[in-house]
Amino acid sequence: MSRTNISKTKRTTVDRKIEKKFWTTRRILTILGIAAVIALAYAAYVSTSGKPRLNVQAERITVSNVERGIFKETIPVNGVVLPITTIYLDALQGGRVEEKYVEDGVVLNENQPIIKLSNTDLELDLVNRETAVYDLRTNMQNTRNLAEQQTIRLQNQLAEVENSLMEAKRLYDLNKGLFAEKVISEQDFRQSKIAYEYQVRRKELTERQMFQDSITSGQQIRQMEESIKRTEAALAIMRKKRKT
Repeated sequence: MSRTNISKTKRTTVDRKIEKKFWTTRRILTILGIAAVIALAYAAYVSTSGKPRLNVQAERITVSNVERGIFKETIPVNGVVLPITTIYLDALQGGRVEEKYVEDGVVLNENQPIIKLSNTDLELDLVNRETAVYDLRTNMQNTRNLAEQQTIRLQNQLAEVENSLMEAKRLYDLNKGLFAEKVISEQDFRQSKIAYEYQVRRKELTERQMFQDSITSGQQIRQMEESIKRTEAALAIMRKKRKT
């Protein structure tokens, strides 16, 4: 009987339900923390919801009458002003600035001059080219004059040759008839024949010389004209560079 009672008593002690406490230390601390946060938030709201205040010394206060007018306010700012679009202009030729035609910030038109540059080397080259053009024109005119003089000289020579040829032909024809009639000797006939053939050959050479001389003179003049055109074109470019 005693063992049975002891067993029942132990079983009853093990199976008993332990009840938890509601107000534990952890829960109390959590509730206090939440309450403190709410109090701080409320205090911050109350402090900022009112009108702002600023303490200013009395001597720094200026009182004036309010008037209607234009309100102007300037704020000085230090900085660098950059353009939206930047265009770089390069001079074709360098030099010394002699004159400035426009100021900074002016709107320019197309082909409007900006500055005038002075370049000694460019001016010297321009003078040399102008002199070269003048010399070429002078030489071409001299060549034409010489060609005309040569043509006149050859024409005079041809006229003399033709005259001598006519005389030699007349004498040859005459001696040819006389020789056929046995009036003159064969030697006289042959001399007149040689003189006639010489004048014929001389006329051919003179005409060939005139033809060749005209071709040569024409080629020289054309070459000079082409040289003048090229030199004048270069001179025009130099003048354009001087203007820019």
